Amino acid sequence: MSSSLATLALALVATLGFAAATSLLALPLWPLCRRLARRSHPLRRARLALAFALAPTAVPLAAVALCLLPGIESSLGLAPDHCLLHREHAHLCFAHATLPLTAPLAGVLVLCVTALAVAVARGAGRLARAQRELAAQAHEPAEALGPEVRLLRCERPLAVTVGLWRPRIWVSSGLLQALPPRQLAAVLEHERCHLRRRDALRRLLAAIGSLPHLPALRRALRAELALATEQVCDEAAGRRLGDRLLVAEAILRLERLLARTRGPQPMLLATFDGSALAARVQGLAEPGGAELRHARSWWLAPTLLTLAIAAIEPLHHATEHLLGLLLRLL
Repeated sequence: MSSSLATLALALVATLGFAAATSLLALPLWPLCRRLARRSHPLRRARLALAFALAPTAVPLAAVALCLLPGIESSLGLAPDHCLLHREHAHLCFAHATLPLTAPLAGVLVLCVTALAVAVARGAGRLARAQRELAAQAHEPAEALGPEVRLLRCERPLAVTVGLWRPRIWVSSGLLQALPPRQLAAVLEHERCHLRRRDALRRLLAAIGSLPHLPALRRALRAELALATEQVCDEAAGRRLGDRLLVAEAILRLERLLARTRGPQPMLLATFDGSALAARVQGLAEPGGAELRHARSWWLAPTLLTLAIAAIEPLHHATEHLLGLLLRLL
């Protein structure tokens, strides 16, 4: 049991190392990629920001999974026993877990479990507070606006999409009173795009996946994702209504309304407001907006799979050697 825990701690050390390397590599890459994509369609920019946000979590998990694969293959009889061929260093292999659980490795386990528990507790707390804020307001279905819309008895002008698995649109009574019908239709179309795309879930994944990034880069990625996501929904609303300038007018009017009712911002996940006002209005004012050109990317999946298979052995042995050096230093 202790040897399995030691191997798990070793895998966590490898995961942390890959996460640090990925985050450091993203520091110079993100500004370059952002400049290259600044004229791209908001959908592409949103995907790029989400990929960078998830990279320091997704890449390390994939790399460690590749490192563990030779041990899994040998335990299933699908490949020669690699551990018996390389006895000179520690092994990332649960089938041959013989490493003692030393104090440093036990400390790694405790720190990782504690950090995970704190992150889960904070995320659950934020969601619970958001639910309490909604529960504190009297609400009811707004059938006249659509089956997915709920009405909040609230004077603050709000239109929000809340929910991860079954999102709903919440519109405040203050917004209904403040906006004319055509601008209200633009707001609802914008929110329906958030609902279809499950943007609340995307932002939550970005918030969790970007935790290993340095704070400044993490803030920049989340801000770019939020802006690009809002612009995607602006474009979708303009396309459905056939009037992009109407959406721009709704953004400007809502910004003026919010300026008059400044107060504590509710902890809601995807809101139609005046965030990044100039960029959003400018994007809508451009004739036709940025075009989305669908590139043929059928080759991407097989290429990545081929590279992953080719990287298994060198990545596995390089990681084990580096972990062995680290253990000797400890």
